[in-house]
This record gives sequence, structure tokens and C-alpha cells, in this order.
Amino acid sequence: DLLFSEKGVDEAHKKIVLRLGNVLSFYELYAGNQEPRTKNPEQDSKNLLDQWIVARTNELVGEVTKAMDVYEIDRAVRPLMDFVDDLSTWYIRRSRERFKGDDADDKRNALQTTHHVLLTFSKVAAPFMPFVAEDIYSKLITHNRQPTTETKKSVHLEEWPKVGKVNEKILKDMKEVRHIASSGLEARAKVGIKVRQPLSSLKIRNPKSEIRNNKEMTQIIEDEVNVKMVEFDDTLTEEVMLDTTISDNLREEGQMRELVRELQELRKKKGFSPHDRVIISVSTDMAGAGLIGKFEHDIRRIVLAGGITFLDTVSGDDIFIGDMKFTVLLQVVQK
Repeated sequence: DLLFSEKGVDEAHKKIVLRLGNVLSFYELYAGNQEPRTKNPEQDSKNLLDQWIVARTNELVGEVTKAMDVYEIDRAVRPLMDFVDDLSTWYIRRSRERFKGDDADDKRNALQTTHHVLLTFSKVAAPFMPFVAEDIYSKLITHNRQPTTETKKSVHLEEWPKVGKVNEKILKDMKEVRHIASSGLEARAKVGIKVRQPLSSLKIRNPKSEIRNNKEMTQIIEDEVNVKMVEFDDTLTEEVMLDTTISDNLREEGQMRELVRELQELRKKKGFSPHDRVIISVSTDMAGAGLIGKFEHDIRRIVLAGGITFLDTVSGDDIFIGDMKFTVLLQVVQK
């Protein structure tokens, strides 16, 4: 007799299949015509997130290989879901701005690393998810280029990936970074302050020296918890402590982020692609105009707007941020 759970199938579909599809779609969206292949992604990128996800990939290959070698199929498949969660909800989410940014080298590193990780994953997952693995593999090797002599017609004709060296240190350090960030977000939730509202600082008690002395790691914590500064205070009685004082400047920045979120949602509602540049026409009061004027550069950069025009009346969508009302019309810039 076999135990079958529709709930289990639904969970696997949502947490593995759908997430993998989203990661692949995100990669394809920003890959463009850039050459995605790289022979040594571990060495090519010095970015902390790239090095971490490559280490996680090597760890995954090792775990699955070890279990398969002794025919423990159930133990072989368990690491797949955790890996997809790490890839989707941490690596891709924390790297989004790198894919969209103007730093060509950093964008290339993110694309190459994602390509390497997805390609390796397709090979490891092939025995357990044959059709999903084949779909990922075929899209990767044909995306904007002809297959090379290094690739096969099918993932099922590929060699099993070799177990690479696992950087245990970076895995432990990133685990600690994520724990601190999670504690910071829990602290925000307790006091009821939205993550989009920037705060001035987060104090951390007695972190590992690797985190204390690593700007990339503290930057990840700052970005994840949305604070301007991470400070270290070994006299704290709690693990983390937020400065919840919200200055006028911080409050305005929070309002700007709320406005940007609404504008991004409006872009999606209108069916614009992430590459479409838009012109924003807006009707608002003096306070709203002042907010846009103060953060116009950031708003235009994030929303991909070619310009913002103030009009007395606009036939568009209403956006409410606190006491401010914005009536907004988005129009795609004609190429």
C-alpha cells in the first residue's frame, strides 16, 4: 500500500515547480542577448550572494549524490525543496536590483551564476522531476543562442554533475546573516512598523567577527530589515534592538516607497513589461508634489519613468498615501 496526499502534491507543486518556473522566467526576462555561460562561476564572481548560492549548489549535488549512491531515494529528494526555497526567496529576491541595475559587470555575474545554478539543478533533479528538469534545461541551452558542443539534446543525456568543493564558511556566515535579519524583521513586526518604512538603525549583540567586519554581510542585513545602519552593541540584553524613532526624512522616504509600490502595481495592472519606459502624468496637492519633487530621481529610476509631469487634472488611477492623494496616468514611451 502507498500513502498518497493531495496536500503533499500541492505543496510540492507550489514550493518547487512554481518557484522554479518563476526563477527561470525572471532569468529569461533579464538575460537578453548576454552570453550566459561561464566555466568557473565560483571564481568569476566575488559577490557574496553569488558565492553563497554556488556553495549551496555544490552542497546540494553532494547530498543528493551521497544518498543516490546507497539507493536512499527518499533522502536524496529531501534537499531539493530547501534548495529551491533558498534560490527563490533569498538569492533571487536579494539579487533583484542587480539584475535591473546599471552595473554591467555585476548584472553579468548574477546572470551567469543563475544560469550555472539552474543548469546544475536540472541535472540533479532529472531523475525525480524528469519533465520539469527537461523544460529548464532546454530553455537554458537554447535561450538566445545555439546549443554548444558542451550541451546535449536532453538533460537525460547529460553526465551527472561532479561534486564541487563546498565553502562551509560562507554557508555558516550566511545562515547567521539570515538569522539576524529574521530577528530584525520580528522586532519590526512586534512594534507594528511596516518593512517599507525605513528606520535609522539596528543594533546587534555580539555577532560573529566575520559579520562584524564584512560590509557585504551588514549591507544585506540593512537591506533586508530596511535600516540605514547596523551597529554592534555587546551590552544589549536582547539579540537585536531597533531604533523606532521615525524622523520627518525617514517618514517621507517611507511614503515614497509606498508610492513606488503603488506605481509598480499599476504598471503590472496595465500589462507593461519590466523593460517598458513610461511617462507619469500626475495630479496632486502641494504635499504630494513636494514628496515627488524630493524623490523624483529615485521614483523615475525604480519605476523606469522617462519623466513626471504635473497637471491640474488627470484621467487616471487614484493612489492614497497617508493624507495625500495622487491621480496618476502611466503611458508607455513610444520607441
